[in-house]
Amino acid sequence: MERCPCCNARLGGAARCPRCQADLSHMMATEQAARFWLAKAIQYWQDNEAGQSISALELSLRLKKTGLALVFRDFLIRQQCQSVLDLLAQKQLLPAKQRLYGMRNWLPHSQLLQHLNAFTDYLLARHQ
Repeated sequence: MERCPCCNARLGGAARCPRCQADLSHMMATEQAARFWLAKAIQYWQDNEAGQSISALELSLRLKKTGLALVFRDFLIRQQCQSVLDLLAQKQLLPAKQRLYGMRNWLPHSQLLQHLNAFTDYLLARHQ
């Protein structure tokens, strides 16, 4: 945190604002925790643990929404959607639906996942 959110004074790394004397230590700890969980999310992704990566990323985003975390979330959504599309291309409808079901719990507000889920439901209904 470079500036005080209360009065916009430069902080210079201090936990107390030199101008308004606001205690910013909790906010700084929250930012640090958000960075920690984002780093864990990236590490889990590198270890091919998508579920753990998404969980860690959601923790990070709950603490602080940073540009990098939002971009990484979009990347994970697109990566998971591609894996579902690959299953659909192989006509593996039930495994695709199961993967979508798990992803819906991780990322319930993704419009891309909602559309992909509706498309998968359509294909399942046509198939039966």
